[in-house]
Order: sequence, then C-alpha cells, then structure tokens
Amino acid sequence: MRLAQSSRFVTVHKGDYLFLQHDPADALYILCAGEMAVILTSIDGREMLIDELKLGDCFGEVALLASGTRTAGAQAREDCEVLEIAAGAFLSVLDTEPQLARRMLTVATQRLFKSQKRESALAFLDAPARLARVLLEMDEADRRGPDKGFIILSQDELARRTGLSRQTVTSVISRWRKQQWILTGRGRIMLLQRDELRHVQDHSLL
Repeated sequence: MRLAQSSRFVTVHKGDYLFLQHDPADALYILCAGEMAVILTSIDGREMLIDELKLGDCFGEVALLASGTRTAGAQAREDCEVLEIAAGAFLSVLDTEPQLARRMLTVATQRLFKSQKRESALAFLDAPARLARVLLEMDEADRRGPDKGFIILSQDELARRTGLSRQTVTSVISRWRKQQWILTGRGRIMLLQRDELRHVQDHSLL
C-alpha cells in the first residue's frame, strides 16, 4: 500500500531521457511499456550504451542503494511508460521487508557485474576489436530473432555501443566492407566472415 501511494506512471517519448547521469537519485523505476537504453557519458562527451531495458525490468535501484546520484542516464529507444516509485517509500519498505531487500540486492549486484564486465572487456580492446565484439554479440542474438542474417543497427548506434567516435566506426566499417568481411546498407549489417572478426576480437589487444 505504501508503495502504491508513492508511485505514479510516467510517459517518456522516444529519444528523451528519463534521467541523466549525475542526476539525484530520487526514485526507482519499473518499465511497463517500450524499451530504454542505459547510457554512460564520458568526460569528453562520448556516449556508451551499457545496458538495454525491456518490459518488466526494474532499474534505478543501484543509485538508491549506493551513491545517491545516477551513475548513468536512461534514454527511451521508443515511446515508454514507467512506474516511478519514490525513493523514501521504497527504502522504508526495504527496512521492514528483508526478503525484498535481499532480492533487490541480488538484482543490483547482477546489474553491476554485467556492466563492469562489459566495460572491463572494452577497456582492454582497441577500436576494431570493440566493433568486432559488439557485432558478433548482436549477430548471435539476431540469428534467434525475426531479422535473421542482418543486424539492424546504424553507425551512430554502433558508436554508442562501443564508446568510439562516429568517424572511427565509419573508418573501420569501410575497411571491413572493402575486405568483404561484411555487407552494409540502409541501417543493416550482414557478417560474411565471422572467423575473421573473431580473430580481430581475440587478438587486437591494446
């Protein structure tokens, strides 16, 4: 009841931010419709997509339980609806519901582990290896989806997923296209030489 009284539905339109990195953490959220991206912004303004949120995902809890400020931003990839739960009410319930507290601690730990693993992996890879890693991961996921054989992804989005500049992504993609490792067109990428990309991923260390 306390959570219901302290909650409200919020609409976030495509491209808008629900909250920005370093904003005060004053609420917990549950994604009720749409998809959201968790965006980490570097000092020089580059953006890296570190997580994708789907229907039913709970998010924003890490900042509430730890720093009190947002460690990343949350941007709507399409029109979204979220349930916003006020921080005070949520933390009050945690004080009296140990099972919920343990569950939220598990969720927060898993999310931190996932993001740290991704960031650590990318930190030790050069630009081609970062791109190869992301493309291979997405190719594996998309082969189980409706767009089999193609990765639906713009170069701007690829830059955000790898933390690289748009110019760097364009240069590497152009080279791979000339080598006939990939095909590109209209926001789609097809991998032709996966073994070559795996070799780049595994051996192009900084």
